Amino acid sequence: MKVTVLGCQGPFPGPGGATSGYLVEAGETRICLDLGSGCLAALTALTPPESLTALVFSHWHHDHCADALPLIYRLQAKQAVLDVWGPVDDASPVRAALAGVQCVRLHTLSPGDRVNLGTVELQAHAARHPVPALALRLEAAGKTLCYTGDTNTLEHLDAFAREADLLLADGLFPAASWSQDKPHLSAALAAELARDARAARLVITHLHPEIDPAVLLREAGAIRPDAELASPGAVWTL
Repeated sequence: MKVTVLGCQGPFPGPGGATSGYLVEAGETRICLDLGSGCLAALTALTPPESLTALVFSHWHHDHCADALPLIYRLQAKQAVLDVWGPVDDASPVRAALAGVQCVRLHTLSPGDRVNLGTVELQAHAARHPVPALALRLEAAGKTLCYTGDTNTLEHLDAFAREADLLLADGLFPAASWSQDKPHLSAALAAELARDARAARLVITHLHPEIDPAVLLREAGAIRPDAELASPGAVWTL
């Protein structure tokens, strides 16, 4: 399984940046997890978007799905149809737009679901965020990627991420800015999640362009010395 970062910032991109998006490849299977602002161009540089096995959204906040709108034009121009998965959120205009076009087959993904997408088994787990949101676990050929999406602390999330080969964890906040009512984990809590889940590798993502990444890495590193920060174009092969 190969994982490539298309974008890793949030809730908005910094100069030259892009918000959340990740390309997962397993044999002939290609799955895009989220497609935030700036990610469509990065995806197109790697593979034709219409060739994806599936596009899966963790939730419908714009920094995770904004580029789905210009993707509609691409699909229509190529006369292609794409399978798109995500949670139900009747308040999302992006989800409504995808539901209203013939170039998209929109599928509902709910907590507890398991679906086969090509050679990948995808599992969904509820996340704790202000809108319906999911954490995602992808397994193929004995390797596992766990992506928290956007979440704060949540019971059993460590079990969901158990022994993942790669844990992509939301760690937006430094410890001084985090609280239980925030919509994201801190970098230190992301590291605690990786430790408790016994994940082989931790990559902290959803990086705020105005928060010093060195602070996040230092705080995470105090718990998981091997912690990494996501960066656009970074690739991991599991």
